[in-house]
Amino acid sequence: MTDKDKVFMARAVDLARRGRYGAHPNPMVGAVIVKNGRIIGEGAHLRFGGPHAEINALRSCRTSPKGASAYVTLEPCSTCGKTPPCTQALIKAGLKAVYTGAPDPNPVNNGGAPLLRKAGLKVRTGLLRKECEGLNPAFNKFMRTGIPYVTVKIAQSLDGRIADAAGRSRWISGPQARHETHKLRAEADAVLAGIGTVLADDPQLNVRGVRTPRQPWVVVLDSSFRVPRGARLFANERVIVATTSKAPVTALKRFFRRAKILVLPPKNGRVPLPALLKALGGLGIAHVLVEGGGKAAGSFISEGLADRFICFISPLIIGGTASRNSMVWPDALNAARKELGIKARINSISQAGRDLMLDLRF
Repeated sequence: MTDKDKVFMARAVDLARRGRYGAHPNPMVGAVIVKNGRIIGEGAHLRFGGPHAEINALRSCRTSPKGASAYVTLEPCSTCGKTPPCTQALIKAGLKAVYTGAPDPNPVNNGGAPLLRKAGLKVRTGLLRKECEGLNPAFNKFMRTGIPYVTVKIAQSLDGRIADAAGRSRWISGPQARHETHKLRAEADAVLAGIGTVLADDPQLNVRGVRTPRQPWVVVLDSSFRVPRGARLFANERVIVATTSKAPVTALKRFFRRAKILVLPPKNGRVPLPALLKALGGLGIAHVLVEGGGKAAGSFISEGLADRFICFISPLIIGGTASRNSMVWPDALNAARKELGIKARINSISQAGRDLMLDLRF
């Protein structure tokens, strides 16, 4: 594979990112059609249920794609889902070669490359594979396990507090960090908060200030079903209340038409998180953003269920004696800590206005 091949695939990677807020739970995919050393068409998968990247690229061609080569970040699909298989479209278009970046982890679609070869196309795989696989960590995990990818987000002061002694947490982070949070929401299929956060802050938990074709699900962890009927989160069209069998039946019936209720067997009196993630995966939710509350964040991390951790650190010192309201949030990890600490690797460190944004992976 030549340097030119890498340039064309790098362009496909850039195109794929256009689907950041609309493609999920499908993957972000970019495609470039090249003929006689020039790009004649390009496209991306922009919206769940919409045309795939290969189809958009073929439709955009300025001249006939017959005899051209395609550069696609993900192995083309081979089965009919919401859209026809892309392999057939590439074959029908008369392409001579297809270069792919990452293999498709979906076992249903596995086999796109062999089908192209069988039809006589030259196929080369693994071009910029690391960059291509890095586009879709949530999709990759969900396809392989059926369990959603979990991003945990926390906004804290320099001394690790998520609220002051009076329970005030608005606003520890600045406006730029809050905008980044809305971007994280727009990338996710569901935004999750604990009942403590819902009762204290009455958050909306929706996407604002970011263009997205649909709002994510809102999930509330509420083992005793205390969520108020007038909570602002019910303005969202898709709400899930995750509770336990100890919750009052009358409350469940009252809310049945307003939200989807997941009743799970309690573990130590709380909603069992592994069972919850399995249930959410069964609903097609591939990426969950855990946003509300130190206990929720600590629980997902301490149980080894978090894949990514976004921490906004504000240049603010709250101080005071630790109390129930002003808990230093990692205290929620202490009970489960068996070693010195829970290790993570730094993916990136950036600045969001006045705040630091740490992107960590487990």
